[in-house]
Amino acid sequence: LLSLSLLTECDKIRLVGPSRCSGRVEVYHRDSWGTVCDDQWSITNSDVVCRELSCGTVLEAKKGAFFGGGKDQIWLDDVQCTGDEASIFKCTHRPFGENNCGHGEDAGVICSDYVRVVNGSNRCNGRVEVYLDGHWKRICSSDWGEEEAEVLCREVNCGTPVTHAEAPYFGQAHDLAGVKATCFGNESSLSQCTLQGFKESCLDATVVCTNSKPIRLMNGTNRCTGRVEVYHDGQWGTVCDDRWGMQEAAVACREMNCGNALEVRYKAFFGRGRDQVWLDDVECTGHEKSLADCPHRGFGEHDCDHNEDAGLICSDTVRLVNGTDRCSGRVEVFHNDQWGKLCKNTWGPEEATVVCKELSCGHPKISQESFNFGESGLRGYTSRCSGNVSSISQCTFQENTGRCEGVSLSCAGNPPLRLVNGTDQCSGRVEVLHDGQWGTVCDDEWDIRDAQVVCRAMDCGTAQTAKSGAFFGQGLGDIWLDDVGCVGNETSLLHCRHPTLGENNCGHGEDASVVCSATIRLINGTDQCSGRVEFHHGGRWSPAYNVNWGMNEAAVVCREMNCGDPVKFSGSFGQGRELTGYKVSCGGRESALTQCTLTEYTWTSHNRIEVAAVECSGNVKLTGGHSRCIGRVEYYDKGEWGTVCGESWDVNDATVVCRQLDCGKAHTITTIAEYGHSTGRTWIDQIECNGLESTLAQCTQRPFRDKTCNTTSVAGVVCTGGLEVRLANGKDECSGRVEVRHGDVWQTVCDTDWTQSKAQVVCEVLECGHALNSPGGAHFGQGSGSVVEASDSCFDNATSLQQCSLKGFRSASCGHEHDAGALCAAQLQLVSGSGQCSGRVELLYKSQWGTVCDDEWNLSNADVVCRQLGCGHAVSAPTSAHFGRGTGPIWLDNVECTGQESALTHCRHPGFGENNCGHGEDASVICLGSLEKPQITLSPAPEVNWGDRVEITCTVVSEHLGGTFVLKKTEGSFKMEKFSDHEAVTFTFQAVDFSQKGSYFCEYQKKLASQVIYYPQGNTAELSVTVKLETPRISLSSPHAMVIYSPDKISVTQGSSFSITCSTHSRYPGGFFYLTKSNMSTTEAKSAFGHSIFYMAYFEFPAIDYEHQGEYTCVYSVNISSVPFCSVPSKSLQVSVVAASSTSVVSGVLGGLVVLLLVLVICYLVWNRRRQGAGTMVQFSNRFGGTIKQDVEERSNGAFDGR
Repeated sequence: LLSLSLLTECDKIRLVGPSRCSGRVEVYHRDSWGTVCDDQWSITNSDVVCRELSCGTVLEAKKGAFFGGGKDQIWLDDVQCTGDEASIFKCTHRPFGENNCGHGEDAGVICSDYVRVVNGSNRCNGRVEVYLDGHWKRICSSDWGEEEAEVLCREVNCGTPVTHAEAPYFGQAHDLAGVKATCFGNESSLSQCTLQGFKESCLDATVVCTNSKPIRLMNGTNRCTGRVEVYHDGQWGTVCDDRWGMQEAAVACREMNCGNALEVRYKAFFGRGRDQVWLDDVECTGHEKSLADCPHRGFGEHDCDHNEDAGLICSDTVRLVNGTDRCSGRVEVFHNDQWGKLCKNTWGPEEATVVCKELSCGHPKISQESFNFGESGLRGYTSRCSGNVSSISQCTFQENTGRCEGVSLSCAGNPPLRLVNGTDQCSGRVEVLHDGQWGTVCDDEWDIRDAQVVCRAMDCGTAQTAKSGAFFGQGLGDIWLDDVGCVGNETSLLHCRHPTLGENNCGHGEDASVVCSATIRLINGTDQCSGRVEFHHGGRWSPAYNVNWGMNEAAVVCREMNCGDPVKFSGSFGQGRELTGYKVSCGGRESALTQCTLTEYTWTSHNRIEVAAVECSGNVKLTGGHSRCIGRVEYYDKGEWGTVCGESWDVNDATVVCRQLDCGKAHTITTIAEYGHSTGRTWIDQIECNGLESTLAQCTQRPFRDKTCNTTSVAGVVCTGGLEVRLANGKDECSGRVEVRHGDVWQTVCDTDWTQSKAQVVCEVLECGHALNSPGGAHFGQGSGSVVEASDSCFDNATSLQQCSLKGFRSASCGHEHDAGALCAAQLQLVSGSGQCSGRVELLYKSQWGTVCDDEWNLSNADVVCRQLGCGHAVSAPTSAHFGRGTGPIWLDNVECTGQESALTHCRHPGFGENNCGHGEDASVICLGSLEKPQITLSPAPEVNWGDRVEITCTVVSEHLGGTFVLKKTEGSFKMEKFSDHEAVTFTFQAVDFSQKGSYFCEYQKKLASQVIYYPQGNTAELSVTVKLETPRISLSSPHAMVIYSPDKISVTQGSSFSITCSTHSRYPGGFFYLTKSNMSTTEAKSAFGHSIFYMAYFEFPAIDYEHQGEYTCVYSVNISSVPFCSVPSKSLQVSVVAASSTSVVSGVLGGLVVLLLVLVICYLVWNRRRQGAGTMVQFSNRFGGTIKQDVEERSNGAFDGR
């Protein structure tokens, strides 16, 4: 069961196609067959498949499901074989089942079924084998001739055979049966020739076909050096050096039957070729059998000329085979025109040293017994070297007749690093080996941490200085590295952060260099002047042990390291690997530790004695100030301290000193001996730093030209670490979390009593201008350590702050979530312009006016300047000292504003004083002036009726008229635009509706040549849209007197017919009148009729009865934009119903009343006509059907047409 389980886990391979050796490649994994994706599929991958399936020579690698698409899983993708693997599963590939393919990309192969060419440099040359009776057998050379070779080359798609004067040697297959082949020359396969078993011993037949793309080396000093040329299409051509490197050289050397690749050459080093450039952008893995098998553009596809012809240098006498790298392997030598192996019989350290050196592989590794790189069937030789030989070929060889065990060799390899043109082996120009070529390192970002890595890799002592500007002379060739950024603990310069090798923007005038200590080093310290002591003595690095180690010994170490005075002579910086060291005894005046008395001492686990350690002061210190970060500069060199001449002292020099002392940045510099004179010497050389160096020793030091130093001028500096306050975690030193110093301890400030005036004190102390803001709540992040109060007594002024820094601050009870901050802004001015809103930009920093460099200067930057000065928007951002050159420092460079910052110094920039400019690059601005908000007015009023005409006017006050007004609403996407050359523009709504109500505001834009100036957004104005309906009228008419009147009450005889009329003046047509009776819950509605602005409706009562009596009112209703609106009710009309009567008395009484009423109605009509008001009419109908009505047309100005 276990065997069965193991069997089912085994991976298998098969070809699904027309024969056993051609088809779609499928592999067996997890109990199912799946295909292989054709991404990265190559002839090399196919070669591995053919060999794994015991098929013949690979003929083609097929892609795109040439043999049809498979099903189910795609097991493999991105397969990349070197060609030597025993199985496709040994090649690199994605994890099983992980792919980005479909079955339309299934890979396939075509292998020869019956013949294979093995052990050659590529698939078209080698020893010939044939598949016969189910087994592979070797073809013997006895009857092998041109006809047989032609059949074979044709069968494996390799063209025609190449005739050699002497048959090349591709090894022997003694374990295979021999076969003799006889062909006529017209067969399509060797299997169709006569094949007979050969019982006698035979030499293997070999073949070289034309399609093997042979190469040659031209114009070199021997057969294995020269310009690389490839044979294609009947013609020799060169190889372009684009992407040409050691991996390509390794393939070419192997194909040329040469030894190891030693170096590559570019730029037609071996002379210019002729005719074709056949190959370009060749990219080999190093394992290919032929240069033509490596990926390349295609034969004849290139962008080169013969000035870029590639060359190489191979070893022609020795090679290392089957090793783990180019400097290890089985040793083989080229002797008597063939390769043979060296036997161990007479092999010794001398021979190993010669081979390692000849192959540029350094020295042999100390222990060689553990290396075994296999055996070969080559002829064996013994060797013996004597004298000063440079090549193994100069040694004596003798063929070995007995048993020969091959030599395996592993060389240490040369470090890909060297120091050139220095004063000793530990100083010089840094050069790196890449692709067989030495090249330099550019000094961009080069500092002491990079130098530490170089010194360690060169097995030198502590890095003393990192030199720039081709200090040890300019190199030649390529510049391999640029912008190197080491942490300092890397083991190789190539392990540090850097761009792609060869990518740089430098010249050899910027070659980087180092000076390392050659005799002493300090290990594991916090800087180059502290650590565990080791010194170079007797050809090796040895530790100094802490036995009677004291101040005298430490003083010698510090002097030898050029690190000033000893501060401590104890400490623990770890234990080294070397156990044997020395006890050291010094008098204290020696210049090197090796001049002291040395006694050999071996560490054991019993004595527990540590390696001696030391901490030195360093070669720079500040003296005469009230803090270690304030004072005159003193520099240590050649065993003595001295002051620095102040005549050329500038902020760049001071910045380096503050950085070296871990004192922050340079705050101010002095040159007037403010901190006193030294009793020692004055260094009179001119120190020139660019401000980026890590130590003052890295800066250029040279004598003054045409004058001598005035020694009364002494360099001094106030570093930010010596100030009483600092701003941390901001964009620059003028913004951030407020931290105050007491001694060497920094504390944060609680925001409880923090105010703008206290922030102003901080800004003044730091000489950062005025305080813009004083945020609390850890706006700039939470600090650490203790928190102190923002008491008035400490933050009243600069003096009180200094006193509290000396005496101490009062502790606060709040946490770091309440840390106070400050945002300062440097004062700006515009100089040499036509007014206060144009000119050269200058800012006040550290009590000194300085300019701004125009690198990255644009309108966004200028906009911030203009706004900060109250000058509106920027019209232009001139560069190149448009308003003349300024003087003094250039405070800002590479300023990058978004345009929204409140001050120029709040924009992103490298830091105050950080620049690479001259005053010919001073930046300027031209501002538009202060910009007023556009104003808005609504006419006829902010509240209007639906359908009214509304005018909205935008007005702007500007000296520069001619722009676009934009009317917007605060909600939605409404926008109207009008261009005007005047100060105002009016937007009109002809008939306003509800969709146009809301808050409106105006914008004003002025388009210039390269930008649009946006004025501030105007204030908002609210537009209200309403519907107002007038109160309707209600009235009725008498059937007897034939008059219309509008009483409050009316009595109507039962059975009479009459109508009530509702009427109104309204601008809104299409409405309804509702007649409402007080004692009924329902109302009667009728459509209003009329035109223009007068509308009415009749409500008929054919035969009134008691049920109709009650109180009636009219209401007018209209729908506008799907919203109903109703008027207030009209006045009420009380209707009473009385019984009918026929007596004459009643008739007489009624007649009198009618006459009286007629008089009253006439008076009323006269009065009503003057009113011109809306009428409400009740119309009675008499029993004869006649109608009594008033002349409504006259009353309503023609509201009724003939009614």
